[in-house]
Amino acid sequence: MPRPLRELQLPYGVPITPVQAFARVVRERRLALGLKQSDLENEDSIDRSYVSKLELAKREPGLNAIFHIAKALGMEPSELIKVVEQAIDPR
Repeated sequence: MPRPLRELQLPYGVPITPVQAFARVVRERRLALGLKQSDLENEDSIDRSYVSKLELAKREPGLNAIFHIAKALGMEPSELIKVVEQAIDPR
């Protein structure tokens, strides 16, 4: 039986940071597509534990990671960043 997902804990009333917004967007998109964290892996530097840390906002994504994750999620990198921007400031 798989372990339950840990949720990203955000304090009430505190503005969301770009790292937290990226974490939320990646996780929500991955789950909506029915993907596992291991589906976002590559041979270079992205493994399941790195994806987990990204989704919990414990790591900041590098440029290569942003490009790889966007592709794995069926998005353009610019589209992924745009969604993250909207999560930070949903006007």
